[in-house]
Amino acid sequence: MKTSSISTLAIVHATRESRVNLQAKLIEAQKEASTGRYADVGMTLGYLTQRTVSLRQDHARLQTFRDTNVVASARLELTQTTLDGVAEAAEAFLSTLMAARAAPSSASVAITDAKNKLTSFTAALNTTVNGTHIFSGVNTDVKPITTYFDTPASAAQTAMANAFTAEFGMAQSAAGVENITGAQMEAFLDGAFADLFDSANWTTTWSSASDQNITSRISTNERIETSTNANAEPFRALAQAYTMIADIGLEELDSEAYLAVINKAIEVVGQATADLTQLRAGLGTSQERIAAANDRIDIQKSLLNEHIVQLENVDPYEATVKVNSLLTQIETAYALTARLQNLSLLNHI
Repeated sequence: MKTSSISTLAIVHATRESRVNLQAKLIEAQKEASTGRYADVGMTLGYLTQRTVSLRQDHARLQTFRDTNVVASARLELTQTTLDGVAEAAEAFLSTLMAARAAPSSASVAITDAKNKLTSFTAALNTTVNGTHIFSGVNTDVKPITTYFDTPASAAQTAMANAFTAEFGMAQSAAGVENITGAQMEAFLDGAFADLFDSANWTTTWSSASDQNITSRISTNERIETSTNANAEPFRALAQAYTMIADIGLEELDSEAYLAVINKAIEVVGQATADLTQLRAGLGTSQERIAAANDRIDIQKSLLNEHIVQLENVDPYEATVKVNSLLTQIETAYALTARLQNLSLLNHI
């Protein structure tokens, strides 16, 4: 007669298997109680698993847009801050030019201010964030603007000197510059000198930036420009005005040529300031569109999250009750096992 099925050892093994099963269920129940989500979503939801996977993918895609929008917003914010400084410097320089026109004796002050403004202007356009140049367009790893006053002379300064010599037959520091008439200077400023700052010459001697700005997809069906570049018209105009005063030999010119330079610089700075305002307004529009896109994304994420919660989340009260119930069952199983292990025929002989 076979007795193993009712032996003490068989009963002990049976309770051990029960404890193992209860402990596995307890682990799942504790996970559900702590996370508020089914321990095995696929097993619990069955055919509805595809639905929750799809919802989570949509949620993750929206979060990706949200994350990239944060980067784009930070870049635009820094760009706007930098442009604020550039605009303030241009307005201050305009005041310097007005004073220089009223008092030619202050030419040296204007020259010094122009050199300082050109230096700070170059530094502003070479602004970086995390090693990325924000005014380089898509060439973010390249410094956009070269230093004008450098040793050896920069390509821009050499081009300026060559243009002046070709126009007047002498260098800016030559004694004969005092003989340049106002009409001759106006012709130079509107002709050969202005050509130094057209798009082709600018990208040859001044700038390594790309004309193509960074574009960002801020939502599922919306892509916008989220940067500007150093090749934009107002930047070239400001560089033209600063260079005009700083390196044309202003102090050596006669009164007519002197006024021709000052008046032209005032005209160029005024136009550059207006263009700069328009540029900043365009970047501001991009900032507003990102903010609006983020608001829509947040609403969509909230709706998706509600659906996901309805599918995946457990009732916290039921989860707690389930954990407590399993703990009680496990304690009972251990107590029963202990009593079974103490059973012995010797106690009944």
